[in-house]
Amino acid sequence: MSTEISVAMAAYNGEKYIIRQLESILDQTRKVHEIVIFDDCSTDNTKAVIDKFICENKLQDIIDFRVNDKNLGYASNFMRAIDKSRGDYIFFCDQDDIWTENRVEKMLSVMEENPKIGLLGSEFLPFKSSIDAPKVPGWELSKFKNDGSIEKLEFNSESIFIGCQGCTMVIRRSFFEEIRPFWYEGWAHDEFAWKLALSMDKLFFYHEITLKRRLHSDNVTLHKEHKKEQRLKYLKDLKKSHEMTLEFIKEKCHSDTKEYRIKLMKRHIRATDLRIELIEDKKPVNSLKMLFYTDCYHKKRSIPVELIMALR
Repeated sequence: MSTEISVAMAAYNGEKYIIRQLESILDQTRKVHEIVIFDDCSTDNTKAVIDKFICENKLQDIIDFRVNDKNLGYASNFMRAIDKSRGDYIFFCDQDDIWTENRVEKMLSVMEENPKIGLLGSEFLPFKSSIDAPKVPGWELSKFKNDGSIEKLEFNSESIFIGCQGCTMVIRRSFFEEIRPFWYEGWAHDEFAWKLALSMDKLFFYHEITLKRRLHSDNVTLHKEHKKEQRLKYLKDLKKSHEMTLEFIKEKCHSDTKEYRIKLMKRHIRATDLRIELIEDKKPVNSLKMLFYTDCYHKKRSIPVELIMALR
Protein backbone atom coordinates (compact mmCIF):
# COMPACT_ATOMS: atom_id res chain seq x y z
CA MET A 1 0.00 0.00 0.00
CA SER A 2 1.54 3.31 -1.11
CA THR A 3 2.13 6.22 1.23
CA GLU A 4 -0.37 9.05 0.79
CA ILE A 5 0.95 12.60 1.00
CA SER A 6 -1.28 15.59 1.75
CA VAL A 7 -0.70 19.32 1.72
CA ALA A 8 -2.89 21.52 3.93
CA MET A 9 -3.11 25.20 2.98
CA ALA A 10 -5.03 28.12 4.46
CA ALA A 11 -5.71 30.87 1.94
CA TYR A 12 -6.72 34.48 2.41
CA ASN A 13 -6.23 37.27 -0.12
CA GLY A 14 -3.50 35.27 -1.81
CA GLU A 15 -4.08 36.09 -5.48
CA LYS A 16 -0.57 37.53 -5.94
CA TYR A 17 1.49 34.51 -4.98
CA ILE A 18 -0.65 31.40 -4.52
CA ILE A 19 -0.29 30.02 -8.08
CA ARG A 20 3.51 30.12 -7.89
CA GLN A 21 3.29 28.19 -4.64
CA LEU A 22 0.93 25.60 -6.12
CA GLU A 23 3.24 25.15 -9.10
CA SER A 24 6.18 24.45 -6.79
CA ILE A 25 4.13 21.83 -4.90
CA LEU A 26 2.97 20.10 -8.07
CA ASP A 27 6.52 20.06 -9.47
CA GLN A 28 7.98 17.93 -6.64
CA THR A 29 10.33 15.02 -7.30
CA ARG A 30 8.11 12.97 -5.00
CA LYS A 31 4.52 13.69 -5.92
CA VAL A 32 1.83 14.71 -3.47
CA HIS A 33 -1.58 13.05 -3.64
CA GLU A 34 -3.76 15.95 -2.59
CA ILE A 35 -3.66 19.66 -1.85
CA VAL A 36 -6.45 20.79 0.47
CA ILE A 37 -7.11 24.53 0.38
CA PHE A 38 -9.61 26.41 2.51
CA ASP A 39 -10.13 30.03 1.60
CA ASP A 40 -11.23 32.21 4.53
CA CYS A 41 -13.60 34.52 2.61
CA SER A 42 -10.93 36.41 0.64
CA THR A 43 -11.86 39.88 -0.56
CA ASP A 44 -9.59 39.74 -3.62
CA ASN A 45 -9.62 37.36 -6.61
CA THR A 46 -8.13 34.34 -4.82
CA LYS A 47 -11.10 32.11 -5.58
CA ALA A 48 -11.23 33.00 -9.26
CA VAL A 49 -7.47 32.57 -9.64
CA ILE A 50 -7.48 29.10 -8.04
CA ASP A 51 -10.60 27.95 -9.89
CA LYS A 52 -9.01 28.94 -13.19
CA PHE A 53 -5.74 27.20 -12.33
CA ILE A 54 -7.53 23.97 -11.40
CA CYS A 55 -9.67 24.02 -14.53
CA GLU A 56 -6.90 24.85 -17.00
CA ASN A 57 -4.58 22.18 -15.61
CA LYS A 58 -7.26 19.53 -14.94
CA LEU A 59 -6.34 19.29 -11.26
CA GLN A 60 -9.78 18.46 -9.87
CA ASP A 61 -8.52 15.10 -8.57
CA ILE A 62 -5.55 16.63 -6.76
CA ILE A 63 -6.66 20.02 -5.47
CA ASP A 64 -9.60 20.09 -3.07
CA PHE A 65 -10.53 23.78 -2.92
CA ARG A 66 -13.24 25.15 -0.64
CA VAL A 67 -14.39 28.57 0.52
CA ASN A 68 -15.65 29.06 4.08
CA ASP A 69 -19.18 30.34 4.65
CA LYS A 70 -17.79 32.89 7.10
CA ASN A 71 -14.37 34.15 8.13
CA LEU A 72 -12.89 31.80 10.73
CA GLY A 73 -9.50 33.35 11.31
CA TYR A 74 -6.07 31.95 10.52
CA ALA A 75 -5.87 29.23 13.17
CA SER A 76 -9.30 27.67 12.70
CA ASN A 77 -9.10 27.90 8.92
CA PHE A 78 -5.82 26.00 8.89
CA MET A 79 -7.22 23.28 11.12
CA ARG A 80 -10.14 22.82 8.73
CA ALA A 81 -7.69 22.11 5.93
CA ILE A 82 -5.69 19.67 8.07
CA ASP A 83 -8.83 17.88 9.24
CA LYS A 84 -10.04 17.46 5.67
CA SER A 85 -6.75 15.94 4.48
CA ARG A 86 -6.40 12.15 4.18
CA GLY A 87 -2.68 11.48 3.79
CA ASP A 88 -0.31 9.48 5.99
CA TYR A 89 1.80 12.63 6.11
CA ILE A 90 0.49 16.19 6.13
CA PHE A 91 2.60 19.15 5.02
CA PHE A 92 1.59 22.50 6.51
CA CYS A 93 1.71 25.07 3.73
CA ASP A 94 1.42 28.85 3.45
CA GLN A 95 0.00 30.41 0.31
CA ASP A 96 2.96 32.59 -0.60
CA ASP A 97 6.17 30.55 -0.34
CA ILE A 98 8.03 28.50 -2.96
CA TRP A 99 9.04 24.90 -2.24
CA THR A 100 12.35 23.51 -3.42
CA GLU A 101 11.68 20.74 -5.93
CA ASN A 102 12.88 17.97 -3.60
CA ARG A 103 11.28 19.23 -0.36
CA VAL A 104 8.76 16.40 -0.11
CA GLU A 105 11.29 13.74 -1.09
CA LYS A 106 13.88 14.87 1.45
CA MET A 107 11.56 15.47 4.39
CA LEU A 108 9.64 12.23 3.96
CA SER A 109 12.89 10.33 3.66
CA VAL A 110 13.81 11.65 7.10
CA MET A 111 10.37 10.80 8.50
CA GLU A 112 10.35 7.28 7.07
CA GLU A 113 13.85 6.52 8.35
CA ASN A 114 12.96 7.82 11.83
CA PRO A 115 9.56 6.46 12.94
CA LYS A 116 9.84 8.25 16.31
CA ILE A 117 9.36 11.61 14.59
CA GLY A 118 5.84 12.99 14.97
CA LEU A 119 6.57 16.49 13.70
CA LEU A 120 9.48 17.63 11.55
CA GLY A 121 10.39 21.26 10.81
CA SER A 122 13.09 22.52 8.47
CA GLU A 123 15.18 25.51 7.50
CA PHE A 124 14.17 27.98 4.81
CA LEU A 125 15.64 30.73 2.67
CA PRO A 126 13.94 34.11 3.24
CA PHE A 127 13.40 36.59 0.42
CA LYS A 128 11.55 39.91 0.31
CA SER A 129 8.67 40.74 -2.02
CA SER A 130 7.93 44.21 -0.63
CA ILE A 131 9.97 47.06 0.81
CA ASP A 132 8.05 47.05 4.09
CA ALA A 133 8.38 43.29 4.62
CA PRO A 134 9.16 42.16 8.18
CA LYS A 135 12.46 40.50 8.96
CA VAL A 136 12.97 36.94 10.13
CA PRO A 137 14.32 37.08 13.72
CA GLY A 138 18.08 36.88 13.87
CA TRP A 139 17.96 34.24 16.63
CA GLU A 140 16.10 31.92 14.27
CA LEU A 141 18.45 32.31 11.32
CA SER A 142 21.49 31.94 13.61
CA LYS A 143 20.45 28.33 14.32
CA PHE A 144 20.45 27.33 10.66
CA LYS A 145 23.23 25.03 9.47
CA ASN A 146 21.93 23.68 6.14
CA ASP A 147 24.09 20.60 6.60
CA GLY A 148 21.40 17.90 6.44
CA SER A 149 21.65 17.03 10.13
CA ILE A 150 18.61 16.06 12.21
CA GLU A 151 18.11 17.55 15.66
CA LYS A 152 15.82 16.24 18.39
CA LEU A 153 14.31 19.03 20.48
CA GLU A 154 14.51 18.46 24.22
CA PHE A 155 11.81 19.51 26.67
CA ASN A 156 13.08 22.67 28.37
CA SER A 157 12.14 26.31 28.87
CA GLU A 158 13.61 27.39 25.55
CA SER A 159 11.92 24.71 23.45
CA ILE A 160 8.50 25.32 25.00
CA PHE A 161 8.30 28.37 22.75
CA ILE A 162 7.75 27.47 19.09
CA GLY A 163 11.12 27.56 17.40
CA CYS A 164 10.45 27.21 13.69
CA GLN A 165 8.06 28.43 11.01
CA GLY A 166 4.85 26.45 10.65
CA CYS A 167 5.17 26.57 6.87
CA THR A 168 8.23 24.28 7.12
CA MET A 169 6.48 21.52 9.07
CA VAL A 170 5.28 18.04 8.15
CA ILE A 171 3.33 15.92 10.63
CA ARG A 172 2.66 12.20 10.76
CA ARG A 173 -1.05 11.39 10.45
CA SER A 174 -1.03 8.91 13.33
CA PHE A 175 0.49 11.52 15.63
CA PHE A 176 -1.93 14.22 14.52
CA GLU A 177 -4.87 11.96 15.34
CA GLU A 178 -3.42 11.39 18.79
CA ILE A 179 -3.15 15.09 19.60
CA ARG A 180 -6.24 16.36 17.72
CA PRO A 181 -8.64 16.10 20.72
CA PHE A 182 -6.51 18.63 22.61
CA TRP A 183 -6.84 21.41 20.05
CA TYR A 184 -9.14 24.31 20.93
CA GLU A 185 -10.63 27.01 18.73
CA GLY A 186 -8.09 29.71 17.94
CA TRP A 187 -4.92 27.78 18.85
CA ALA A 188 -2.44 28.24 16.00
CA HIS A 189 -1.95 24.88 14.29
CA ASP A 190 1.84 25.09 14.29
CA GLU A 191 2.22 26.03 17.97
CA PHE A 192 -0.32 23.34 18.87
CA ALA A 193 1.58 20.65 17.00
CA TRP A 194 4.98 21.93 18.18
CA LYS A 195 4.16 21.91 21.90
CA LEU A 196 2.47 18.54 21.94
CA ALA A 197 5.16 16.91 19.81
CA LEU A 198 7.74 18.33 22.22
CA SER A 199 5.78 16.92 25.15
CA MET A 200 5.88 13.43 23.61
CA ASP A 201 9.56 13.55 22.55
CA LYS A 202 8.47 13.45 18.91
CA LEU A 203 9.69 16.89 17.83
CA PHE A 204 12.63 17.05 15.41
CA PHE A 205 14.25 19.65 13.18
CA TYR A 206 15.87 19.03 9.80
CA HIS A 207 18.80 21.35 9.13
CA GLU A 208 18.17 21.66 5.42
CA ILE A 209 16.64 24.47 3.35
CA THR A 210 13.45 23.05 1.86
CA LEU A 211 11.59 26.18 0.81
CA LYS A 212 11.92 29.85 -0.01
CA ARG A 213 10.03 31.90 2.58
CA ARG A 214 8.41 34.92 0.98
CA LEU A 215 8.45 38.04 3.17
CA HIS A 216 5.96 40.82 2.51
CA SER A 217 3.84 43.35 4.39
CA ASP A 218 0.94 40.92 4.89
CA ASN A 219 2.86 38.09 6.61
CA VAL A 220 0.69 36.96 9.52
CA THR A 221 3.24 35.47 11.89
CA LEU A 222 6.26 37.77 11.65
CA HIS A 223 4.87 41.02 13.03
CA LYS A 224 5.79 41.90 16.60
CA GLU A 225 3.49 42.73 19.51
CA HIS A 226 4.69 46.26 20.32
CA LYS A 227 1.31 47.63 21.37
CA LYS A 228 -0.18 46.95 24.79
CA GLU A 229 -3.35 45.32 23.42
CA GLN A 230 -1.33 43.09 21.08
CA ARG A 231 1.03 42.03 23.85
CA LEU A 232 -1.83 41.21 26.22
CA LYS A 233 -3.53 39.09 23.58
CA TYR A 234 -0.26 37.27 22.92
CA LEU A 235 0.25 36.58 26.63
CA LYS A 236 -3.31 35.39 27.23
CA ASP A 237 -3.08 33.10 24.21
CA LEU A 238 0.28 31.87 25.48
CA LYS A 239 -1.13 31.08 28.91
CA LYS A 240 -4.03 29.14 27.41
CA SER A 241 -1.68 27.09 25.24
CA HIS A 242 0.56 26.41 28.25
CA GLU A 243 -2.46 25.21 30.23
CA MET A 244 -3.57 22.81 27.51
CA THR A 245 -0.01 21.53 27.09
CA LEU A 246 0.03 20.83 30.83
CA GLU A 247 -3.20 18.84 30.56
CA PHE A 248 -1.78 16.90 27.61
CA ILE A 249 1.36 16.01 29.55
CA LYS A 250 -0.68 14.84 32.54
CA GLU A 251 -2.77 12.57 30.34
CA LYS A 252 -0.43 11.40 27.60
CA CYS A 253 3.17 11.71 28.72
CA HIS A 254 4.83 8.54 30.01
CA SER A 255 8.38 9.87 30.23
CA ASP A 256 10.56 9.34 33.28
CA THR A 257 10.71 13.14 33.46
CA LYS A 258 6.93 13.62 33.51
CA GLU A 259 6.92 15.31 36.94
CA TYR A 260 9.67 17.69 35.83
CA ARG A 261 7.62 18.61 32.75
CA ILE A 262 4.51 19.25 34.81
CA LYS A 263 6.49 21.42 37.22
CA LEU A 264 8.07 23.39 34.38
CA MET A 265 4.72 24.03 32.66
CA LYS A 266 3.22 25.26 35.94
CA ARG A 267 6.20 27.58 36.31
CA HIS A 268 5.61 29.00 32.84
CA ILE A 269 1.91 29.49 33.55
CA ARG A 270 2.72 31.37 36.76
CA ALA A 271 5.25 33.54 34.94
CA THR A 272 2.75 34.37 32.21
CA ASP A 273 0.18 35.34 34.85
CA LEU A 274 2.70 37.76 36.35
CA ARG A 275 3.39 39.29 32.94
CA ILE A 276 -0.34 39.77 32.28
CA GLU A 277 -0.85 41.39 35.69
CA LEU A 278 2.16 43.65 35.10
CA ILE A 279 0.67 45.14 31.93
CA GLU A 280 -3.08 44.85 32.52
CA ASP A 281 -3.19 45.80 36.21
CA LYS A 282 -0.13 48.07 36.13
CA LYS A 283 1.88 46.19 38.74
CA PRO A 284 5.51 47.28 38.27
CA VAL A 285 6.50 45.15 41.26
CA ASN A 286 5.89 42.13 39.05
CA SER A 287 9.00 43.08 37.10
CA LEU A 288 11.01 42.31 40.23
CA LYS A 289 9.19 39.02 40.69
CA MET A 290 9.95 38.14 37.08
CA LEU A 291 13.66 38.23 37.86
CA PHE A 292 13.07 34.75 39.31
CA TYR A 293 11.42 33.63 36.06
CA THR A 294 13.81 34.87 33.40
CA ASP A 295 13.90 31.41 31.83
CA CYS A 296 10.17 31.80 31.10
CA TYR A 297 10.72 34.56 28.53
CA HIS A 298 11.24 33.68 24.91
CA LYS A 299 13.52 36.70 24.68
CA LYS A 300 14.98 38.61 27.65
CA ARG A 301 14.38 41.99 26.01
CA SER A 302 10.68 41.50 26.74
CA ILE A 303 11.37 42.30 30.41
CA PRO A 304 12.02 46.07 29.96
CA VAL A 305 9.53 46.30 27.08
CA GLU A 306 6.67 45.06 29.23
CA LEU A 307 7.69 47.24 32.19
CA ILE A 308 7.50 50.30 29.93
CA MET A 309 4.05 49.19 28.76
CA ALA A 310 2.89 48.99 32.38
CA LEU A 311 4.25 52.45 33.24
CA ARG A 312 2.70 54.25 30.27
